[in-house]
Amino acid sequence: MKFTFIKTAPHRTFNHNPIYYDPAKEEREKRNKRIRSELGQEIENDKESIEDRVRGQMRRKIKGNFDVARKEKKRSNIRLAIILLGLIVAFYYLLMSSAEWILKYM
Repeated sequence: MKFTFIKTAPHRTFNHNPIYYDPAKEEREKRNKRIRSELGQEIENDKESIEDRVRGQMRRKIKGNFDVARKEKKRSNIRLAIILLGLIVAFYYLLMSSAEWILKYM
């Protein structure tokens, strides 16, 4: 019989259901919805149209977040370059001033 003081947690499993995306089918469904709405056969506030509007808003928001992140990365890189340039100039100044001091007192 084994005595253990520390129990290890059981391993975790990951269930991933892959989603197949067919752009042609989606376009076909949108076209059918548009035609039905033009003919007056479909109610505007049904569940699918609401889902489409929400999905579109989410896509625009996500794309906007990527644009903001890209701009912030660019600003960060510029800031880093300026700081490095300043440090190089300060290091050069200190190196030259110490070289003059060493030559002066030797």
